[in-house]
Amino acid sequence: MFLLHFIYTIAMFIAYPFILIVFLISSFFNKNVKEGHFYRLGLKCPPKVHGQTIWIHAASIGEVVSVKEIINIFIERKYTIYLSTTTATAYDIAKKTYSNNVIIFYNSLDLSILVKRLIKIISPEYLLIVEIEVWPTLLYEANKKCIPIYLINGRIGKKELKGYSKAKIFFKNYYILYRKIFAQSVTDKKNMLTIGMPKELITINGNIKYDVEYKLMEEKYSAIKNIPPKNKFVIVAGSTHDGEEKAILNAINNIKDKVYIVIVPRNIDRSKDIMDMASSLGYELSLFTQKGNYKENGIIINVIGELLYWYKRSDLVIMGGSFSSNVGGHNILEAVYFKKTVIVGPYMDNFYDMYIYMKETLLNCSSIEELEKTIESIYKNKELRDNLGVLANKLLLENRGASAKTIATIDILQGKTL
Repeated sequence: MFLLHFIYTIAMFIAYPFILIVFLISSFFNKNVKEGHFYRLGLKCPPKVHGQTIWIHAASIGEVVSVKEIINIFIERKYTIYLSTTTATAYDIAKKTYSNNVIIFYNSLDLSILVKRLIKIISPEYLLIVEIEVWPTLLYEANKKCIPIYLINGRIGKKELKGYSKAKIFFKNYYILYRKIFAQSVTDKKNMLTIGMPKELITINGNIKYDVEYKLMEEKYSAIKNIPPKNKFVIVAGSTHDGEEKAILNAINNIKDKVYIVIVPRNIDRSKDIMDMASSLGYELSLFTQKGNYKENGIIINVIGELLYWYKRSDLVIMGGSFSSNVGGHNILEAVYFKKTVIVGPYMDNFYDMYIYMKETLLNCSSIEELEKTIESIYKNKELRDNLGVLANKLLLENRGASAKTIATIDILQGKTL
């Protein structure tokens, strides 16, 4: 292992000056990425605090939200939580979700000098890494400092399976540095074994995403609930990707006068392009930021942190990413939490076990061509919509408890009796 890690370390040191130049130039032309780049380059660090600390790394939006219950447990125990993330959207969501209760920062590049400094600043009792994030230097340096490392809510989807299998010889040296690996499901455990994770470290603990409570601000919800015209059927297309928006608009064309379409793209930078595309199809859609100038056909949500409010407002949800083989779906539980019926496409690989568990309460389209028929059918059947939403929500509630179970196991491994 030492030789491979030495080569990796040298490669990172060689790459750093080039990354530095690219990031600094990018920061000069785009102020929105400046803070993230400064953290990644080690030019900015989180503050040091006294007392017991836990470091949680959650790369993207889904992971950031999923650890909510775990963070609440640790806050109740008077720990200071450091939450690192990778993407700008995840960072913004973390700020909105946890406010000043958590120290939020972008994780640095996986360079030894930067990682060592972070470990010294945070000095965590242990490190929790969410889902599937293998940072070789972080694992190596934390292990050197005898900091226990736990992979929680572990997930290995098809894309990860393919990628990590190709680099199995390299990564398997780092898997042994975890104290424990908590897999979401039997499928995930099987995939973990395939990429070389040690069997004796893996335990199946369920999916902590079922535990998340979504508490909305009533004042904020009141501000958006009357945006759709009265008596219109509100369809929310959540976390959509390129190509899906056009297919959805085509699918509702026969009932467009009765529908208010809410498009929440996964990448809000695409919002203007979506609006132009919709216009070419005969739809007048507004951008959410165009306050007081909303059209009657629908709206495109071009800011983050609004999706849950629109799920609550919806009559029907179409899950973005599930009609794109390159994506593999997104988290359906957010809509199910609000007892909404969800239409999913044929690609739910990222949430396969969740999808199988919920399948009978979802509206399943085996192709994009089925979408029109499915929408028109459920539009006419309110009783079925309501029943499916309630049944799905019941399954969600029945599958809770993974967060507490994970913490209880960690307590035992840490020698705690709480």
